[in-house]
Amino acid sequence: MQDNRNFMIAIGLTMAILLGYTYFYDAPLQEARQEAVEVAREQQIAEAKERGEELPDFSTSDKVTAGIPGQNPMGGMTIALDREEVLNSREKITIESPHVHGSIALKGARLDDLTLSDYKETLDADSKDVALLSPEGTASSYFVDFSWGINGAAGPDKESVWTADSDVLEAGDDVTLTWDNGAGLLFSRTIALDQNYMFTITQKVTNNTDDVVNVAQYGRIVRQGRPAGQALYILHEGPIWSLDEGIEEFSYGNLEDMGKTEKNTATSTDGGWVGITDKFWLTALIPDPKSDFNVEVYRRGDETSEKFYANYFHNWTALPAGDSYEEKSRLFAGAKKVSLLDNYTDVENIKMLNYAIDWGMFHFLTKPMFYLLDILYAFAGNFGVAILLLTAIVKLALFPIANKGYKSMNKMKVLQPKMKALKEKYGDDKTKMQQATMELYKKEKVNPVSGCLPMFLQFPVFFALYKVLYVTIDMRHAPFFGWIKDLSGPDTMLVTNLFGLIPWEPTGFLALGILPILMGFTMWLQMQMQPASGDPMQRKIMLFMPIVFTFMLSQFSVGLVIYWTFSNILGILQQWVLMRRADPIPADTKA
Repeated sequence: MQDNRNFMIAIGLTMAILLGYTYFYDAPLQEARQEAVEVAREQQIAEAKERGEELPDFSTSDKVTAGIPGQNPMGGMTIALDREEVLNSREKITIESPHVHGSIALKGARLDDLTLSDYKETLDADSKDVALLSPEGTASSYFVDFSWGINGAAGPDKESVWTADSDVLEAGDDVTLTWDNGAGLLFSRTIALDQNYMFTITQKVTNNTDDVVNVAQYGRIVRQGRPAGQALYILHEGPIWSLDEGIEEFSYGNLEDMGKTEKNTATSTDGGWVGITDKFWLTALIPDPKSDFNVEVYRRGDETSEKFYANYFHNWTALPAGDSYEEKSRLFAGAKKVSLLDNYTDVENIKMLNYAIDWGMFHFLTKPMFYLLDILYAFAGNFGVAILLLTAIVKLALFPIANKGYKSMNKMKVLQPKMKALKEKYGDDKTKMQQATMELYKKEKVNPVSGCLPMFLQFPVFFALYKVLYVTIDMRHAPFFGWIKDLSGPDTMLVTNLFGLIPWEPTGFLALGILPILMGFTMWLQMQMQPASGDPMQRKIMLFMPIVFTFMLSQFSVGLVIYWTFSNILGILQQWVLMRRADPIPADTKA
């Protein structure tokens, strides 16, 4: 009794220390860091004004970036141009589509302004649309270039001003840009957009000189910094390519460890693509598969100003005088919607584009899990309800095994008097105790492991659902009922700040919501219905497990917590029914 009381006191003290650390140390430290960033920003602006430079008073995070997004906020300060001011001050072609909007600058002819109309940055009513591409010089610039390498002559660059045959690029239409180098080479670039996120770029160069000119068409993606948020091992974010030998991924950390001049390179002879992937978004260059091409990914710059590159380039081609040469490539820039990427892969034969979604090494399980959820969603009209239906289906599929396991556990309960008698008989002789126990199990036809089997079989399902909720955009901002507005995010109804009454925003595993607590309670209740272990320490560990899972799952997707909670409830009901229907098994109190 004294041991149990000490054990519970230790748990309480541990939780008090963790809560105190977050409230009194971690949260003030975050505020101090933010204040330091603001002071450094104001100082830099003041110094610039003293030098006579006219700088706007940047006061919002989209105009000033503290170092590189995703880096330490105490890093080097970088004054960034305001995105809207840059876009409004240039001559451009406007992109108008049901799913994207943006522009192409006539100067440089880069694709550097693309916003996804179907997706918001946050759940706030006034939230902005997700901006995927941004011009160079702005915070987190991210753009795509298509151009030519010209041997011995001038080709177009970022300063070249193109002429367009239209001011607007609409879905299902195209626009053609032209540029003359003034020395006999005429360049044209026709950009078409489908009804979703796929651009087709047809580049043509005409040689009006008297000599043979060597040309090579290329495309590149340039990204400043890294995506915001903490990188997790279950998800790849960063450069990626799919070539003859399949998918290859490069983490930002891997590229950082390379030398300042090193590159990852490969050659494709059978099509493919190269790009940069985020959790939900993808920018991918898809060269013409009719000819061989090379790809490369690398990092340049340092920790305060780093850029990541994903490029492709075709081989050099000799262009005779008076001739023209044309190559077609494509660009995917948008949301990684499963059905859309499947269509591009299966119908338009873009090699493994659907594996830009990181299904993981257990893709044979995670992909079918998504498709099943998608079917249930089409039936129910709500992904939360679809998860409940999926839970019921899993329970039904595992019913024969679970039924056997629960029967075994019920037998174990009846055998507890005999187990106690054996312990009294053999005392501390563990060898004889173990032998006698195994003989008792054999005599009564009981398998002590079978009771754990239903839980172990659920772990692959649990992992697959976790992966689906985390990596698929279909679950992003998908609501359930009540306060649950995003099944892919953690529970927001926090008990640890009394549902917002306390002016404190808990972070980490201390952001404990209602549903994780309900999950922990159902887990504890289910364990109480199982036979108690004869080992006191094992009983204490089992008592602690629901607490651990409660805090651990508080950081997981609320959809996953719904699955686990409902699975526990169904398990409790199933076990209660079986216990009531089970035939009593004679069990003497003597071994």
